[in-house]
Amino acid sequence: MAKNNSKNNSKEHTRIRIINSAKKLFSEQGYQKTTIVDISKQAGLSEAALYEYFQGKEDLLLTIPDLWVSELLHDLDEQLFGIQGAVNKLRKYLWWYLRRVEQAPLDAKIVYLFLKTNANFLNTEVYANVKRLYAYLIDIFEEGQKNGEMKPDLNPRIARDIFVGTMDHIVTRWLLKDMSYSLFDNLDHTFNLLVAAFKAEQSNSADYLN
Repeated sequence: MAKNNSKNNSKEHTRIRIINSAKKLFSEQGYQKTTIVDISKQAGLSEAALYEYFQGKEDLLLTIPDLWVSELLHDLDEQLFGIQGAVNKLRKYLWWYLRRVEQAPLDAKIVYLFLKTNANFLNTEVYANVKRLYAYLIDIFEEGQKNGEMKPDLNPRIARDIFVGTMDHIVTRWLLKDMSYSLFDNLDHTFNLLVAAFKAEQSNSADYLN
């Protein structure tokens, strides 16, 4: 039994080493320019050994962000726990998400610049988890309608799309600009503009913007 555990641990260690090698190379030189030979050399393996773990470069691309997105899902419940009000929750969601992006720039770069443009992305477990991550926003907008913070005729799914589209733009621009500034520059102003489009005219949500 001990031998089997040691063998399994060794395989998992090798798998993680391959993933980290691919992540580093994809981020530094781009997905298209990176080859399996590059990845195997970076990981200290032969090509044949690498193929025992992954079918190829695309398989690696589709696998890399899975752990990161899964961690985001696990963390989000804890981050939103105890926060009162839809606007407060939206603010927490935005600041938390951008903070996590800032803490894991390689994962973010692969997701935003390479993975989301891949035709097979929609068929991955990562995409399923991303949908779950964004579904929290629908719940928040629906809560806002119920408590009077949000417009009663607001479509929660369209509001979610606008919110996510804004986040995606902020992150993508930051990555394309080589992360040369803080994601939080002018974020309060951006957030206030978003909330102004969603909130009910006669609500107490102004209290949540402070």
